[in-house]
Amino acid sequence: MKRFFQNMTLFQKFAATIILLGLMPMLILSYFISNYMIRDYKEALEVQYRHAAFYVGSSIETMLNSYNTISQMPYNYNFGKETLIRDFQSFDNLRQILHGEHYEPGSLDAERKREMDQFLLYVERADRDLIAAHFVGTDARGEQMDFHFSDYSTYFKGQELFEEETGCGGIDRDSNRLLLVPKHGMSYFSGMGEQVFTVARNYFDNRAEVGENVYVGTIFLDVRLKRLEQIFQSVRFSGAEEIYIVDAAGDCFYSNLPEKIGTNVRAALERPADTEDTLLLTTGANAYGLSVAVLMDTRVAFSRLRTLQRLMYLVLAGSMLALVICSVLFSRKLVRPIRAMMGQMEQVENGNFDIRLPVRSSDEIGVLSGRFNQMSEALKNYINKSYVAQIRQTEAELTALRSQIYPHFLYNTLEIIRMTAMENEDRKVSEMIEALSVQIHYLIGTVQDMVPLEEELRIIQKYIYLLNCRISCRIQLVVMGEGLSEFMVPKLILQPIVENAYIHGIKPKNGNGSISIEARTEEGTLEISVMDNGIGMDREALKKIEELLRGDDPGIKNEYNWQSIGMKNIHDRLRYLYGEEYGVQVISTPNVGTSVCVRLPAMRGKS
Repeated sequence: MKRFFQNMTLFQKFAATIILLGLMPMLILSYFISNYMIRDYKEALEVQYRHAAFYVGSSIETMLNSYNTISQMPYNYNFGKETLIRDFQSFDNLRQILHGEHYEPGSLDAERKREMDQFLLYVERADRDLIAAHFVGTDARGEQMDFHFSDYSTYFKGQELFEEETGCGGIDRDSNRLLLVPKHGMSYFSGMGEQVFTVARNYFDNRAEVGENVYVGTIFLDVRLKRLEQIFQSVRFSGAEEIYIVDAAGDCFYSNLPEKIGTNVRAALERPADTEDTLLLTTGANAYGLSVAVLMDTRVAFSRLRTLQRLMYLVLAGSMLALVICSVLFSRKLVRPIRAMMGQMEQVENGNFDIRLPVRSSDEIGVLSGRFNQMSEALKNYINKSYVAQIRQTEAELTALRSQIYPHFLYNTLEIIRMTAMENEDRKVSEMIEALSVQIHYLIGTVQDMVPLEEELRIIQKYIYLLNCRISCRIQLVVMGEGLSEFMVPKLILQPIVENAYIHGIKPKNGNGSISIEARTEEGTLEISVMDNGIGMDREALKKIEELLRGDDPGIKNEYNWQSIGMKNIHDRLRYLYGEEYGVQVISTPNVGTSVCVRLPAMRGKS
């Protein structure tokens, strides 16, 4: 067997190993899943539904606790203006309103109606899901009275419709517990099509002897049905079950089957004899006598599981087939590049170092192909190193010599023109050429990141000199600051600002003006202020400059070209070099002038 395995090709060994080790675990796993999946799923489903049923029951009890508290408000109502004065026994204030005590006979009905509407409004607004409040009781002579209030409708159609919808006519007047009325409509209010359920509580005269209940009336609270629906929506049921909230008699208070609400479902909830197809889960009754029952058809509940089981068998068969095909294809893909690599190695042995293997993946084969290419390239470089490197060095030296010719030629030409002007006794042109030559030398001379501030200011003076030669000395430059030669600044951080001061500030103001440059240090920071007395900028123009400095654009785009590129360049250079706290800040006042402050670290040294 061992010899047989050794005689197999790499392709055959790989395919056999993949098929053997891949199929056997899948077959064993499918066997255990088929035997235990349904049993475990049934247990988990039962636990899940039991927890959900207890959660629903607990949530309903919590909800009814809040409405139970609200229904007891008649015993502590003391908001009536007159009742606060006449009686401090708040539990009796509502009875006094109902029996008309302390009212004038002529205004009894109107005052009682007003104070009862105020009381019902007070009760209704105790909870956001209360949509209406009612009180049905008797006056001091035993005659029936009814009061109805809703923030959502101003017209009550009649007591008969209210009794028909809620069945309040048959209410137990001796009960001192919270009473529940199942889902019903609100046809007794005009324009109210919403579904509600009602909670009610009897109100007794607490002045009576202990143990004696003297009936005064009943308060009814209409609650939006969505308050119950929200509880059911918070629990993820499958939708294939019947859910009931029932009392001890089997009457259905609420259900996910609307036709069952208000009916007796005791017979439907008796545990079936055949529990293989039916699962019944119930909770104990809460403080209000309600319990939750979940009746589920297991054939429907397990249909997804059985579908999943069939899908698993289908996937298993497809996986086995795919595994066989992929193992064959993958083994061929593994062997093919190795064979190709062996063929390319023969060409390298014959001196062909331009051979490159395609790298189509990042796995071991791809890494091996990449290393083979690197080896070929290294051999080629090693052989060519002695003369190719020498040729490239010669080309680099020629390029460097050629680049030195251009500025040298420009300086010599400017010097010839200057000497010619001096020979012709044109001293002004000579000085202008000298100023231009200094600026060009500063711009395209030896690249230096940092220069003395004094050198930067010298270039500004040359620029202003050339400018005054053209406009007849109409610009005055003032430089303030001591020890300027000690501070090092990046090259060309002032000339664009001075140029902007003339073009955008002084030139529009008849070309006459002054530019002052002041340098000062404070707590390790060098601040260079360039101020002009030009036309200044309005708030909109200043806002554009501020947005430019904060943004990524190289300048402000107008109809023809970009503006303020130099200022943006200076700001970005300072931020890149020293940090976000450094850069350019602009302050301007219309018809007064503009001040540009350049902030950078105060660094001393020599150029």
